[in-house]
Amino acid sequence: MTHVRLLAAVGCALVLAGCGRDADREQDREPPPVKDTAFGDMAGTMDKARAVQDTVDAHKNELDEQLKSQEGQSEP
Repeated sequence: MTHVRLLAAVGCALVLAGCGRDADREQDREPPPVKDTAFGDMAGTMDKARAVQDTVDAHKNELDEQLKSQEGQSEP
């Protein structure tokens, strides 16, 4: 009977010791780059949106300048 308890205790200790090592390895690893994860497509989409916004802002600035120049010419 005591041999069974001893074997059960040793078995539990080995299982717990094995689990601890994997957790430490997981913690030491750096996460993969975003482009290699499921969120990679979303990150690329945001970059495209920023580029489009820059283009729109540049066009708006051009139109604002044209309006300012036209307003100055139409006054008597």
